[in-house]
Amino acid sequence: MLRRLRALLPFDRFVVEGESMAPSVSPGERVVVSRASYWFRPPRAGDIVVLRDPREPERLLIKRIDTTHGNSVEVAGDHADASTDSRAFGPVPANLILGKVWFRY
Repeated sequence: MLRRLRALLPFDRFVVEGESMAPSVSPGERVVVSRASYWFRPPRAGDIVVLRDPREPERLLIKRIDTTHGNSVEVAGDHADASTDSRAFGPVPANLILGKVWFRY
């Protein structure tokens, strides 16, 4: 889960609050997300993205794209035991992706 900090056009900043992407991205780390990453190309397997939870759209998630299927993606957390991901809610429409994680700090 994430908490939005401040938008820097065309980027967003977030604080990671959950363990689902550890050790790649740990709780308390901040990530900068490029909203422009998918303006000219579709999401790819392996990308770490911020997306809206398909069950609770106001909740934001950070996940890795596992597979792509046309206009939908399957996402997974790197720490499977601590992750709620496509194993629980199935494929996600690509339009729920806010952007690609550009870097973390």
